[in-house]
Amino acid sequence: MLPRLPPLVALRAFHALAVTGSVRAAGEALGVSHTVVSRHVRNLEQALGVKLVSPAGRGLLLTAEGARFQARIAPHLAGLAEAASDLWRRGRRLTIRCVPGFANVRVLPRLPDLQRLLPEREVVLEPRLSRSRPVGVEVDVEVVYLEHLNVVPPLRAERLAVPRVFPVMTPELRDRQPIRQVDDLLRLPMLHDESMDLWRAWLRAMRSQLQPHGSCLGTAQLAIDAARLGQGVALANELLVEDDLRAGRLVEAIPSEVRPKSYHFLADAGHWADADVTVIRDWFHAMCQPDGAFFAPMDGK
Repeated sequence: MLPRLPPLVALRAFHALAVTGSVRAAGEALGVSHTVVSRHVRNLEQALGVKLVSPAGRGLLLTAEGARFQARIAPHLAGLAEAASDLWRRGRRLTIRCVPGFANVRVLPRLPDLQRLLPEREVVLEPRLSRSRPVGVEVDVEVVYLEHLNVVPPLRAERLAVPRVFPVMTPELRDRQPIRQVDDLLRLPMLHDESMDLWRAWLRAMRSQLQPHGSCLGTAQLAIDAARLGQGVALANELLVEDDLRAGRLVEAIPSEVRPKSYHFLADAGHWADADVTVIRDWFHAMCQPDGAFFAPMDGK
């Protein structure tokens, strides 16, 4: 007879909660909302007939039973992940998942170089707009751009770059609408992605009390494209607009030293030292090195 198992999706949610220490962080790690994590944990408790977590302030803590259960299941979940990883890696395909703007601007032009470094592998670039953290081994490596990164085993992460973020616009628009202080930007259409979070963070860092407004373009890269067309001012990080600045298609609207997010490289910890992963990791690090006058030091980090 088949063994009786609790819902695996609920086990995964409980494991993420135990590893990250909070429901919200577990949701970010799994790419779901914190309410979904809470619901899965409740379903697991009902299936087992045992309280696994208890309220603690505004969060949850493992009960004694929950801690014992986590200690028992963690090695088995790691074993499942390793088994799946081994099967995936037997194929020739090597998949890189990457945030779209970085994929288009930095990765795609250099992809033939990586293919020459890995002649035995079929390199697949998968641009993906997601604020979630990858879990498991569904791709070989991933590059994310986040303010905070919670890494759930079996993954391991390494920071690639902390690029400076600043507003950009065309020289023509700047000539028509001179920018002498931060609040002058608010006279222009403020181009942004699906949220204004980056604009709000930048304005706070620049000590402005005003709130952003403007057009939602869906992705940060579309906002930069719209700025290049003269449709307004967009926030960009230096890795994405270096060529535009050098060619004069865009200019920095106002000097700033704001670095709200980092690019991170993620891969399965069990394959971190594999030859292919090492090649890709070194390739990404080289790609993020200063390349021109538009990069500022990262304080040795």
